[in-house]
Amino acid sequence: MKNDNVLVSFINENVMLSEEELAFVIDLFEYISYQKGQQIKGIDEVCSYTYLLIDGVVRQFQIFNNKEVNEQFFFPSDFFSEYQSFTKQAASRRILIAKTDVTLYQISYANLHLIYERIPRFQNLSRKMLEENLNFIMELNSMIVNDSPEVRYLKLKEIRPEVIQEIPQYMIATFLGMTAEALSRLKGRLARTRFEQDPKKGPKNLPN
Repeated sequence: MKNDNVLVSFINENVMLSEEELAFVIDLFEYISYQKGQQIKGIDEVCSYTYLLIDGVVRQFQIFNNKEVNEQFFFPSDFFSEYQSFTKQAASRRILIAKTDVTLYQISYANLHLIYERIPRFQNLSRKMLEENLNFIMELNSMIVNDSPEVRYLKLKEIRPEVIQEIPQYMIATFLGMTAEALSRLKGRLARTRFEQDPKKGPKNLPN
């Protein structure tokens, strides 16, 4: 069910607008639902929208050598897009797909620039969301290049626990630049280490 209060709260937390300005902005967002497995942006398409996720999980990935390589997972309250395609309005090979049933608000590139023209300070919100996304991508890339698989996994568990909790292991593996088998062995080794440190924790009580 559409609930503009979520969108209003998100905007008010990030930029100060008058009632008239806020009404103008809200009117340019569309409320959309996607079913599990439905593509939000397909391969070699231009990403024409940026999104505020209300419910569900969205996955971003590319296909290399016929294998899916996961790049991002988005959760409720995330403001996201396939930013390289969106900002350049150019086709890209990245795919956005609804991992679960999804509801979100979307705003088109054209309408977002209408807001910028009328309310220039709204660009601060977009810039903040873009910077947060890019910072996470840079941190993830640094982890993959510089950190051991164990450190990568433990860092992800710390900074994005929702990924560990809600995403299948084989998807997390490509996200961290390793195979599913390697991740399974790593988790088993970490579990054994925790058990040795605290034998009262049986296998059923070991954390992920």
